[in-house]
Amino acid sequence: GGNGIGVTGAAPFAGLAGLRIDYGSSPISHFADATLYHSSGANTNIKIKNHSYGFNAPFINNSAESNALTTSVAAGTIHVLSAGNSRGNSAQDANKLDAQNHPGVITVAAFGNDGVFASYSSFGANVFVTATSSTNNTGGFGITTTDRTGSSGYNGFPGDTDYTDSFGGTSSSAPTVAGVLALVKEAQPNLDVRMAKHLLARTSTIVHASDTSVSSDGGWKTNGAGFQFNQNYGFGLINATALVNEAPLFSGVTALETYGTGNLTVERSIPDNNLTGITETVNVTATSPLEEVMATLEITHSFRGDIEAILTSPMGTSSRLFIRSGSDSGDNINWQFVSNAFWGEDPFGDWSLRMFDTFADDLGTWDSWSLDFNMGSLVAVPEPAGVLVFGGLALLLVRRRR
Repeated sequence: GGNGIGVTGAAPFAGLAGLRIDYGSSPISHFADATLYHSSGANTNIKIKNHSYGFNAPFINNSAESNALTTSVAAGTIHVLSAGNSRGNSAQDANKLDAQNHPGVITVAAFGNDGVFASYSSFGANVFVTATSSTNNTGGFGITTTDRTGSSGYNGFPGDTDYTDSFGGTSSSAPTVAGVLALVKEAQPNLDVRMAKHLLARTSTIVHASDTSVSSDGGWKTNGAGFQFNQNYGFGLINATALVNEAPLFSGVTALETYGTGNLTVERSIPDNNLTGITETVNVTATSPLEEVMATLEITHSFRGDIEAILTSPMGTSSRLFIRSGSDSGDNINWQFVSNAFWGEDPFGDWSLRMFDTFADDLGTWDSWSLDFNMGSLVAVPEPAGVLVFGGLALLLVRRRR
């Protein structure tokens, strides 16, 4: 990039600001303040923010930061969040994390140089996209980047401690996505988080096509609108070239439409150690193309790690809202889960939610549930028309986008 530093990022001409927070000692209010800083109200100088942090335990309420995200997203800021490095522990499903499952953010998983998800990368129905990062396997590469000057920092780069070649985690994949979106923002100044999501769903590259891991929720699934989704990767590996080429073809997104079922009382016992479980159904009358689907579940249970839930749309697409976790011995669930798996589908018809208990001994009750839908679609830039004149006869030529 000719910057004299030695490393060129995804958007070499973008401005950069760093908001420093002590993750170990700062209260949640500091994170909320940083989320809003220059990204809300009259001052929205910072257009894209990266959040490479998160809780390593499930179901921790973080309403202060979630409320700040809602305010900042409404002001037009794009927020990119690391899915987490918790694969294998109780927080491995990123849909159990309060900021990562906010419907207004872009949650990013990590992809290793061996062609599959990184061995630490969290997963979930709320993951939207994947970017490259370090691989926790023998012989795997890390990310080479600038480091703190001198002896401080990661170091490890041969001959120069101002660089490192061992950076990684979803703390690396998320800022890569933030950088690519800054590049897209240069190509399309109207870019906001809703437009970015629509473009990512259209342009991301399918990787690890043979994935059948448990964490993938059945591998790559093609939904009723033709979009492919996998809980390890979201819509796939981010593709900067495709995004930059696609963004100028659209001017934005239609006004956000919402629909909610309201709270639905269940009050049914969940059969113990029974994969069939119980199912509830609700009829939805909305018809606009879906964006995120939010499911709020209230469950009373003495060992919540026993529980798993699957939501199915009228078009037959199923999405695991959260995975069971034998290491999560907490009780009860009162949580909003997000799924991107239904993107673009027509929501009209019957939606069903199956709740089941996967282990013996602990009992619980499904108390209530509700569904909320965000809806909208991209707005295409009108194609320019050309006119050819033959002896006084005008022929109007209009090229239509496929």
